[in-house]
Amino acid sequence: MRKLPSLTEMEHITSKEFGENMDAILDQVTDEDIALIIDHNSKSYVLCPASWFDLPELKHVELMVRNAVRFVVSVDDSDLTETVQMVKDVASALSPECISSLLELLNGKDDKAAGNNKWNELRQALEATLPTTEKKKDEDIS
Repeated sequence: MRKLPSLTEMEHITSKEFGENMDAILDQVTDEDIALIIDHNSKSYVLCPASWFDLPELKHVELMVRNAVRFVVSVDDSDLTETVQMVKDVASALSPECISSLLELLNGKDDKAAGNNKWNELRQALEATLPTTEKKKDEDIS
């Protein structure tokens, strides 16, 4: 993450000025790669480009997803519904390798024994996300 400039170095604008010229100010912040301070009711807010913040790398997100699935598969499935939804929400961003490893974690998980169809729902969502070539490889192995 980029270090913010000193408060004395940043330009101050009022919230009224920001509201009246929002598009131009947002363009200025992005184009000039600067931060501004917006003053409003004796409080100040820093406005800076989103690019100043480091987003987690995909490999870190994939590790967190695998650990969450591993936990509900092996330790405690009380968060199964939430975990399935989270995986479904991010599945399209995951690499084929990550999806394959998630499917391996699910192997042997009997959705009928679990008393619900969440395991099958997760399995189907992951399989639907795999590229066609990966699906074909998995079918050939089976």
